[in-house]
Amino acid sequence: MPRDAPDTSSSSYGWRAGTATRVITPEQPMWMAGFAKRDEPATGVEHDLEATALALEDESGTLAAIVSADVLFVPRAIRDAVTQRCEVKYGLDPDSIVLAATHTHCGPEFRDFKVRMYADDVERYRTNAADYRERLEDELIAVIGEALDDREPARISYSHARCGFAMNRRLPVEDGIAHEQNPDAPVDHKVPVLVVEPDEGVDRTDGAAPSAIVFGYACHTTTLFFTKYCGDWAGFARRYLEERYPGATALCLLGCAGDQNPYPRGDVDLAKRHGRTMATTVRAAIESRRRPVRGPLRTGFEDCALEFEDPPSRDELEAMRKGDVRHLRVRAEALLTELDETGAIRTEHPYPIQTFGFGNDLTLVALGGEVLVEYGIQLKDRLEGPVWVAGYANDKFTYVPTARARAEGGYESEGAIRRSTFSGPLDPNAEERILRHVQALAERVRISRTIQ
Repeated sequence: MPRDAPDTSSSSYGWRAGTATRVITPEQPMWMAGFAKRDEPATGVEHDLEATALALEDESGTLAAIVSADVLFVPRAIRDAVTQRCEVKYGLDPDSIVLAATHTHCGPEFRDFKVRMYADDVERYRTNAADYRERLEDELIAVIGEALDDREPARISYSHARCGFAMNRRLPVEDGIAHEQNPDAPVDHKVPVLVVEPDEGVDRTDGAAPSAIVFGYACHTTTLFFTKYCGDWAGFARRYLEERYPGATALCLLGCAGDQNPYPRGDVDLAKRHGRTMATTVRAAIESRRRPVRGPLRTGFEDCALEFEDPPSRDELEAMRKGDVRHLRVRAEALLTELDETGAIRTEHPYPIQTFGFGNDLTLVALGGEVLVEYGIQLKDRLEGPVWVAGYANDKFTYVPTARARAEGGYESEGAIRRSTFSGPLDPNAEERILRHVQALAERVRISRTIQ
């Protein structure tokens, strides 16, 4: 660490922290997630997909785990199973486990609905998807357990830097919203960085080598469109950081990236370049004047009920099921099945909101689904900082547009719903409902040390 960087041990707190990594690359042939236009399953591996975990224990013995996995989403059913088993096996409160996806579009498609929508030889890939779901659940539990076993005394600090390859992809045109670069639309280039260093029981002015590095960025992992497994720019960034800091485990928590793409994009060299840019950005934050992060650690998890518009009528769904468009046929079949089995198609869904409060030094907010960038910007304005907002956590859900984006239309507001089992577009009131819910939950987990 440069000599002008701070001594982060000056405000020591008795953390214990551990890390672990598990390879989650599929071993069976699988269709790939994220792009509907693929016409073949995975054909190889650019680099292994991984699940990485950071386990934390504060001075009072409160335990928590942050997990990042190289998959498109971590579905709610998997989250519920993982947290329930971890509570029994490790004594971890379900509220204290963040299960986030790096949202790579070069990972396996293991959601049954999507496999039926896109894959050829459907039954084979449905079987492989079911097997992978079981494996992923086991791997996530194992990586959490290994991180807990790895706990050692640690110091934690926070900083941030800025990175510039993300750009808003919602461009107003004459007939609506185009899926193209819009340099004038909102973007969030802030890169939050959490650094975990061994606490060796001595004062240091040069800084210890990191044992864990957690970083975030509001940008889709969509540089690549091919049929090899890969973590895209986030996967390359992690590897570059672990090369630069031997012994460190790097985790990526994607931010509110629903309407943010990496540019330019299209090949592995660009993914590597973006990964190198991110790793350099994170290094700049590591070598900056970091703030100590202390406890106590408090966690919260709640579902916020969000409403969707009414579904198509039965007649409309029957007509859709007989149509020529495959993804609409599969959607109609799913909604008709729900209607026949339950008597109604759900228009309200539980939306997961999670918060970690590190004393009054840092608040981490984890949101489900593909949250548009303005949510992160607004929450950092509304909440007392520092505030870190992550998306793609604890559920697959869908896009979460702002009220303005909902009125404008476009893929994030309307198009993506046609490839889902949700009844219709999200209600415009969802934005303020989510923001208020996050604010209340964040205030409950943030504690000033003066009132401990």
